[in-house]
Amino acid sequence: MTLDFFALFGATPFTLHHFPHRVSGTTDAEDLAELVGLTAAGLIHPERGRTADWSETVGVLTDLVHRRIRGNAVLTVA
Repeated sequence: MTLDFFALFGATPFTLHHFPHRVSGTTDAEDLAELVGLTAAGLIHPERGRTADWSETVGVLTDLVHRRIRGNAVLTVA
């Protein structure tokens, strides 16, 4: 099954890229678990620029593209 994310929301097409900075012997899940642990321990402080409901995806993506959000955007699902 193919899902066209942008057609679903009627959004202007954006290009999302993933740029791995190195090849690792660990899985993405292991890497994420380590980041969560470091954050929980207060050793890193990721900047969350906006938290919004999933229904606001189009506006959040638009604001990210136009650099109106500093840091990361988090979309929640009710």
